[in-house]
This record gives sequence, C-alpha cells and structure tokens, in this order.
Amino acid sequence: LIYTDSENGAIGFVDVADASSPTSDGMVDVGGSPTSVTVTPDGAWALVVVDTSDGDFVNPSGHLHVVALPGRSIERTIDVGGQPDSIAVSPDGRYAAIAIENQRDESVAGGTIPQAPAGFLRIVDLVGAPAAWTTRPVDLAGLAGLRFASDPEPEFIDINAANVAAVTLQENNAVALVDLASGTVTDLW
Repeated sequence: LIYTDSENGAIGFVDVADASSPTSDGMVDVGGSPTSVTVTPDGAWALVVVDTSDGDFVNPSGHLHVVALPGRSIERTIDVGGQPDSIAVSPDGRYAAIAIENQRDESVAGGTIPQAPAGFLRIVDLVGAPAAWTTRPVDLAGLAGLRFASDPEPEFIDINAANVAAVTLQENNAVALVDLASGTVTDLW
C-alpha cells in the first residue's frame, strides 16, 4: 500500500501481506506537498503528484514524480504546469490524468470565486518508457453550464475502461467527462 505524507514531503509504504498486521515499509522523499499517488496496472511505477506552490496562489506549480517499483527510485520528474490535486491511471495503463486544481486563495475577498488562474486537466500519455511519456493539457474553463465557468477547480479524477475520465469540479458542483484519447470534454452535468 502506498500513501502520501504531505507534512513530511514523502510517500510511505505499508506491507499488507498480512492484512491483520500491516507493517511500515519505508518512505521516499518527494519534496513539496504530495497530494495523490497511484500505481500503474503492471505494478512497475508509482505516480505521485506534488504541489510545489508553497502558498503562491497566483503562480501555482507542481510536478509528477515517476517512482520505479520495487526499487523506489525517482525515475523522472515532469512539470505539470499548476497545482495538482488528484491523479488516476486508466485500467489499460495507457493514460494517466491529473486534476490541476489551482485552488483559490481563501484570504482574498473571503475566498470567493472565480479567482485566476483557472484549473485544468493534464493527460499523460504512458507510451513506452517514462523518458518518452508526453503530456497534454485539457482546458476546463469556459464550459457552458458551470456556475463559475472561468474557475472550474477540478478536484478528483477517475478513469473507466473506455478511457473516459470523470473529473469533479467541486466549487461548480459539476462533473466533466473527458475522452482521454482525443483530450475533449464529451459531457458535463
């Protein structure tokens, strides 16, 4: 089992071979504030998204660490262009998708939204070795029907077997469906 430890800037491992007696199995320093972790279906890679904004809501930043398993070394770091909140991998291992929230500053106007910069979705094409992986942004701002169309604030993401991502847009009380192959929003409610 792998979990994020934002306070210590790390991911932690727990041996659950005996579920009635889990034991700590070490940590890997990833810096910043890790917000989400997942593992590729083949068990080769842990994908960790890390918020490196350090309280800067105007210039949010973050990256994806690709951690080799079982060796637990960081194989590659990919800039994600904003403050990541959640990551998921498609069941077939073809795509990862990251909700880049770019959360609002609660100290500005009582935390009301919209506040720039807008969040978005980042698709990672997991083709070949991690050195060959590429990323694509998906703009979620301006979608018709959102209460705050200029500030979608994507929060959580999951991917089905058809490689369609469901992305929650928390402050808009909405869910967007994104086809990962084309990078297009196909539905919103």
